[in-house]
Amino acid sequence: MVKKISFIIIINIILLFLIELSVRFVLDYFNYPKVYKISNIDNNRYDFLTGYYNLPNQEEKTFNNFFYQGTDKYGFNLDGNRHQLNLEKKENNEIRIFIVGGSTVQGRALIDKFDPISARLEKKLNNRIKKKNVFVINAGTTSFLSVQELSLIQNRIIYALKPDVIIVFNGTNDAVESFSENFYLSNSHNFQRNFQKNINSQSKSFFYFIDDLLSRNMSTYFLLKKIIEKFTGIYLFDKDNRKYLAALKDNSISEKREYRYYYNTEILSKLSSKNVPIINYLQPQMLPKNFNSLGEKDKVIYNKHKTAYPNYFKEKQEFYDLISNNIEKYKSLSSQNFYYYDLSELLSINEKNESFYSDHVHYTANSREIISERLYKDIIKLSFFNR
Repeated sequence: MVKKISFIIIINIILLFLIELSVRFVLDYFNYPKVYKISNIDNNRYDFLTGYYNLPNQEEKTFNNFFYQGTDKYGFNLDGNRHQLNLEKKENNEIRIFIVGGSTVQGRALIDKFDPISARLEKKLNNRIKKKNVFVINAGTTSFLSVQELSLIQNRIIYALKPDVIIVFNGTNDAVESFSENFYLSNSHNFQRNFQKNINSQSKSFFYFIDDLLSRNMSTYFLLKKIIEKFTGIYLFDKDNRKYLAALKDNSISEKREYRYYYNTEILSKLSSKNVPIINYLQPQMLPKNFNSLGEKDKVIYNKHKTAYPNYFKEKQEFYDLISNNIEKYKSLSSQNFYYYDLSELLSINEKNESFYSDHVHYTANSREIISERLYKDIIKLSFFNR
């Protein structure tokens, strides 16, 4: 009897395992998420300061013919000629520049370690400045918002890591990232809000703990919940936030996002100083406004993403228009130590019909070269480089 029960249990375990493998294979094949992740970010990337960040001490790798940087002990991306450094110390002949932003700064669809914007800028500056070693440190990470960049800059980079110049290259994530129903919580990333909510809920309910555990680790369970969502219309993931966003009927969400972005940019301007000038760029992006200037491949990418997510480019254009219409407000933040530049049209001149985007948001080597050249021309104007 015991053997029979054991045999049945083993057979069921094997069947469940095979079903799980099959579900994972199918989801992976169609490029769907295999398990639940808040904003598609793993919980093991939690960082108390910014909500999440790059995992430290990772090895570089090549996957599907694309290069992925390793990281140092701080979680900063290792590209260009930079090696592991103790950034709390600095040599006299070193110029240290940080570039902060989202995954467009970090780099996607990279050819090699010299392809990111940071590495290209570093090479250009070292070719010009012969007597010192210039290190451009790539501090970009997935989906970062201006509030996370602000916290990283104030409480880690300026506080402890001896920067000479800081470049902030942002805008696209602030334009589309989820907004909280509660305005007083909205100057934060969706990951931060939901991570806290999940921790609080797990501490109160064993059922919630098991549900969350299975959703994050078992594709079969995750898929079942998504199917239930599809056919019942009941939200089983990020319920409050998704109900709030679904109920919005006008562009008030874009106005709130622009308010948040300006609020953080204004504080950022006050962190700049003679010792640490800051340059803030509104990054170029695919937008309805510049659709006609896109290369043919980029138009295909645009139309495909617009079909899947009809409001994505509309909301992004609204955000960019709000900044454009209020650009004097942003320019007024500029001083001898802080500079704000709108680069939203930088890639709009495309006479050679080049491909500037590897997907709906990330750049190619062509656009990274154009962007790094513009950053180079701006940064060498700083009095810091003419002392």
